[in-house]
Formats: sequence, C-alpha cells, structure tokens
Amino acid sequence: MLANGQRFFSHSLTMVVCALNEEELIEEFLEKSVRDLSHVCQDWEIILINDGSTDRTSELAHAFAHNYPQIRIFDQKVNRGPGACIQIGYYNATKDYLFHNTVDAFFNTEDLVWVLPHLEEHDCLSGYRSDLKANNPYQKLLTVCNRGLIRTLFPLKLRAYQTVQFHPTALFKQIRVEGRSSFVSAELLIKAFYLGYSIGEIEVIFHPRTKGKAKGGGIKHVLRSIKDILKFWFLWVVLKRPIANPYGNQKPTFLKQTESTQRVARIAG
Repeated sequence: MLANGQRFFSHSLTMVVCALNEEELIEEFLEKSVRDLSHVCQDWEIILINDGSTDRTSELAHAFAHNYPQIRIFDQKVNRGPGACIQIGYYNATKDYLFHNTVDAFFNTEDLVWVLPHLEEHDCLSGYRSDLKANNPYQKLLTVCNRGLIRTLFPLKLRAYQTVQFHPTALFKQIRVEGRSSFVSAELLIKAFYLGYSIGEIEVIFHPRTKGKAKGGGIKHVLRSIKDILKFWFLWVVLKRPIANPYGNQKPTFLKQTESTQRVARIAG
C-alpha cells in the first residue's frame, strides 16, 4: 500500500536504467526492481539500456527478461554515455510517468511507496540528499561545485539536479534531449520548468553500491559535464535559443498545471 493509503499508484510507470559492465549486480537489481514495481504499480515497464558493456551484462539481462514481457533491453555496441541512454529510454517509454535509475540502485525502488504519492501534487519530482556523509571529500566537492555552477547560471534553483527524477512521459514529446554528459539530468528539469511543469523536491536516502565498480565521477566525466553546462548556458540564456521542441505541445489531462503549454519556450533574461 502506498503512503497515501492507495493500494496502487493511479498511473502507469516506466523505469529507465543504464548499465555498463554490471554483471555482478544486474540479476539481483532486476529481481528486486520487478518485485518493488509490482508492489506499487499495476502497469509498469523497465527499459534497460546496455551501454556498450564488455562483460556478461547483456547476456544475463536478456536471460532474466525472458520471463518478463515488461522488461525491454536496448543493446548499444559502444559506450555512448548517459545522454544517449536517456534519449533511448525516455523516447521509448510507453507509460504515464518515468524515472531513471542505475544498476547500483542509487535510488532504492522500495522507496516508491512514499515517493509516488507526491506526483499527485506536482508534475515532476527532483530528489535531493541532505546527508552527504557517504561521499568522500572529492565527491562532496564535485557535488557542491556542480550544483553551485548550475544554480548560478540558470534560473531554476533546486537543492540538487542529478539525483533521481520523475517526469511525465509527455514532456519528451515537447523537448529534444541535447546533453551527452551527466548534465542531462539538470537539462530535463530546466526544460520542464520553462515549459510550465510544476517541480517538487523530495529528500531521498543514499544507498551505497554493494558490488562492482562505480563508473561515473572521474575527471573525464566531470569535464564533460562542465562543458555541457557552459555550452547550454550560452545557447539558452545568452543566445536565447528555444529549448522546446516545436512538434508537440499537448499535456495529458492528469497533470496538475491547468494553463496551456507554449509551443516554444525561451529562458528569460
């Protein structure tokens, strides 16, 4: 039962997962995800993007998914990064809402029980962590600097931009995902904000990796993210380039906003 007393979430739900060399965790992760999603939602799906893994991630995932038609797997021959994975997953989602997770489960799907009711109050949800004790000094510095840079350059002020997020799938008929780095998470929130979607913030609990090796956080990934932040600040804020996709402007009726969404949105100076 959900935290608001409902037996199931009243809408359908897609979980998008990017995986890179996760043979140690993939089966355990999928088994838990199926159990937790089934517990809170009658209509759900998992879209798994194998992002160029060179181990047995794809083999094990396909074997597990054989018994679950709700799981779809997209195999990429080479590693293309989080932006490409988001594009594949979000544009292929078929349910009302979607969220992104990782195989090391930085968001514990058991928490859906209390998170999903907040979508009755907001169009989108952005998670934040108040306790950063689990981070080493390097990770803490990256988190603070990344958040500070985004808050300085863009008008959307949130506690975090790159933790778990929930979005209506309809958003991706209105925007084009442009980023290729981890900045893609902030990109989605910024574009949703300027299209008039209400964004709520929820505190989430950090769940450290139990097996395998973390793939992000290296200097190469950090530099890619900074490059995207500066690039899109220049395009969207300085040049005022439209951030909305001109081929769609319809919101589903279940969203909280009553005002119509503009076909083209620009960031105000």
